[in-house]
Amino acid sequence: MKKIFFGMVLFFACITSASAQDTKLKDPNVLAKNELNSLMKVIEIDNNLAITINSLLLYKHETVLKSPERKEEIAITIDDKLKGIFLPEQYAKIKKNKVLYNDLLY
Repeated sequence: MKKIFFGMVLFFACITSASAQDTKLKDPNVLAKNELNSLMKVIEIDNNLAITINSLLLYKHETVLKSPERKEEIAITIDDKLKGIFLPEQYAKIKKNKVLYNDLLY
């Protein structure tokens, strides 16, 4: 059941990212899913964690879209949340990948 759900999440993420490339919109849902997909290429994430991280990234994009001046504050919050979600070695692996790390924060 979990594998089916995970497969559906990836399927819809791919469809959404493909349509986003066509329209070039800054949709928070698309941006969050793209960042989640990039993260999943670096570390293994289970379904529940993927949903949690997607919600966090969606919150980040929606907040920055409404209040761009809060970008730094949100980045600090996201960094703290990532430290709490992942094991130290997973977090270190994410932080080592500078492009991914900056995408997740900003």
